[in-house]
Amino acid sequence: MPKFRSGVPATLGYFHMSSKSVNTLITPFPNWKKNIPDDCDSFQSVIGTEIDRQGIMWVLDGHRAGNALNGLKCPPKLVLLDLNAEGVVQHVMNFPNEICLSDGGFLNDIVIDDADGTFAYITDNSQIDPGLIVYSRSENKAWKFRDGSMFPEISASNYLLDGSLVDILAPIDGIALSPFTRKKPRTLYFSSLTGYGLFGISTDILKNKDSLKDPTWRRSIQIIGQKVCSTDGMIMDSNGNLYFGLLCLSGVGKWNMFERFGFSRIIYSNPKTMIWPDGFTIDFDGNLYVLSNYAFRFAGNETLFFTPDVIKMRIHKLGGIGAVNYMYNFLEHY
Repeated sequence: MPKFRSGVPATLGYFHMSSKSVNTLITPFPNWKKNIPDDCDSFQSVIGTEIDRQGIMWVLDGHRAGNALNGLKCPPKLVLLDLNAEGVVQHVMNFPNEICLSDGGFLNDIVIDDADGTFAYITDNSQIDPGLIVYSRSENKAWKFRDGSMFPEISASNYLLDGSLVDILAPIDGIALSPFTRKKPRTLYFSSLTGYGLFGISTDILKNKDSLKDPTWRRSIQIIGQKVCSTDGMIMDSNGNLYFGLLCLSGVGKWNMFERFGFSRIIYSNPKTMIWPDGFTIDFDGNLYVLSNYAFRFAGNETLFFTPDVIKMRIHKLGGIGAVNYMYNFLEHY
């Protein structure tokens, strides 16, 4: 629960799936002590998490843009919590300014790659210094890729959503990682929050920090295709299906990495309930979960006037996708 506005008591929390379906109370995680405001040893503004196959939650405490933090300049950080031990802190990586700004940085989305060592790929949605951060767990080091494909597209701005004009210009945001195959490296897919283009780059390039010494690495970025809308969140399943938000349509798109992008399609849309599809995850039963959260109004300058009966945040369950997430059930036959 990022602190886009003041008044957020805890920035990371949980609730039980058996809780009530409306206005469920949220418990701070792992506890209140890790959610203390104005304490750089605690979480200050979390927006992205991922859980690896060992039950470790990778938490991005890296939203450092806006006025809600009251001028506090805590370094953006990646925190590893052990869910097998009630969320005990296993490791903390503080990012220096040359990787992510303590005043203006915006760590947004994360995927985990443990096929050859353990790496995390993280988007920095900063308006000042956007880019793609690579973190090596074994080296405890990070490096950052910056490219024009990670900047916003002006043509993708200015559309109406739920009666409001969305005119933000925001850079790289959502990312997804292809499943492991034995024949070729994995591909990281990414898109700007304001942009139609879907791009991909080989993880072999990203894992090698020496790639940054030669600007020709940018030639390795593939233009996968043009979406009909801008995208916030996305995820790939174990069969190579990419699910991605379609903001202007209040829906979800689907594309298989082994097909041309022209075969992508809309699998769900609801302009009354799925306003701003953002966080995506997949469970072990083949269900896709999508969070819709009005983020464009919380993060923007628009004054919020919601009556109490308006549900602002929903978790949608889309069942029957026939796969799990990209970290599991690797495609051994490819």
